[in-house]
Amino acid sequence: MDILVCVKRIPSTSESTDVVEIDDSQKGIKKEKLLFRINDWDEYALEEAVQIEERLGGTVTAITVGLEECDDILRKALAMGADQAIRIDQDISAVDSYVVAKILTPLIRTLPYDLILFGMQSGDFGWAQSGPMVAEMLGVPHATGITRLQLENNKEAKVGRELESGALELYTMELPAVLTIQTGINKPRYASFTSIRRARTRELKVTALRELGLSVDALAPLIRLEKLTLPSAGEVQIIPGSADEAAAQLVTILKGRGVL
Repeated sequence: MDILVCVKRIPSTSESTDVVEIDDSQKGIKKEKLLFRINDWDEYALEEAVQIEERLGGTVTAITVGLEECDDILRKALAMGADQAIRIDQDISAVDSYVVAKILTPLIRTLPYDLILFGMQSGDFGWAQSGPMVAEMLGVPHATGITRLQLENNKEAKVGRELESGALELYTMELPAVLTIQTGINKPRYASFTSIRRARTRELKVTALRELGLSVDALAPLIRLEKLTLPSAGEVQIIPGSADEAAAQLVTILKGRGVL
């Protein structure tokens, strides 16, 4: 079972919201003070791929698009159990999912694969589109939000797809296929110090756009970011009194602010 896992490097802003600032272009954030990590959803996709390989054999290849700074997440993938890692050397900070899919697809076509896994979405933009777009460009079936995955052979996959309110859709899919993985499908393993140290010396394959028959001019995004703003600071007000008194005060406040 040959599995490709597409991963992304994102800023770790969940614990450092106080240092998130919009840059001068008004289209990005200042990154000097931020730490970076592998996308959460992608870790679950990696873990699922490694578990499948442990059961059925085969290979796991981690792929990312980005500059040299993205090598750290590929080494994290190797430390988690990926067999090889490939980086397409291209800055994608100002592009959309369509461009990312156009970059990934020609590389994927050169590799053997039975299954292609993406994280369901990324923690920065959350578009959740790259996986389905790659599947359409390759002409293979896909399913999103996968919380169950069972492979009995190299021909079919039985998957459970998460819907709203805890509902689950069950499918049998022909392989090869693209799946986007939801958090909670497994528990990503802790990469040991030994595996991390070993991953530092592993070879990373780097390829350029021209090697894939692509040029920057042919990669115009379909979506353009106009402006990025931070949300306004929230306000908390505790309303004292009984339920009836609190409700009356709440109605007065909401009317005063034009909500009611």
